[in-house]
Amino acid sequence: MKVVSQGSFERKEADMHVFALVLFFSLAIVGLLLLGERLYSKARESRAFLSLVLGLVLAWLANTNLWTLWQIPALRYPWVGVSLTGLALGGFALVLYAVYGFFAGLNRKIEDQATQLENSELKRVA
Repeated sequence: MKVVSQGSFERKEADMHVFALVLFFSLAIVGLLLLGERLYSKARESRAFLSLVLGLVLAWLANTNLWTLWQIPALRYPWVGVSLTGLALGGFALVLYAVYGFFAGLNRKIEDQATQLENSELKRVA
């Protein structure tokens, strides 16, 4: 039987808080991308650049460094950790945006097929 120290539970709890922080920051970036979608609709490739810039800005404004939150020894310069955190937030926001797009497309497909089935069934009955 393995005895687990109290410190490992605190570590897991801290990891979940960091994951929640990354998730909520990334969802905020996705929300900003969705709000500004009409502005950059002509250039779809700018979404990745805009997501990374928003991630960097948010990380610098919140002064968030994932490496210190994960208790990894400090990098040589603190600004590197904050910048890498911003890039990670922007990248994770792109993943969440793709997941949102998948489910939005799936929802449109299901609703369109349901409408088609209802119309075809009504024509057969009438």
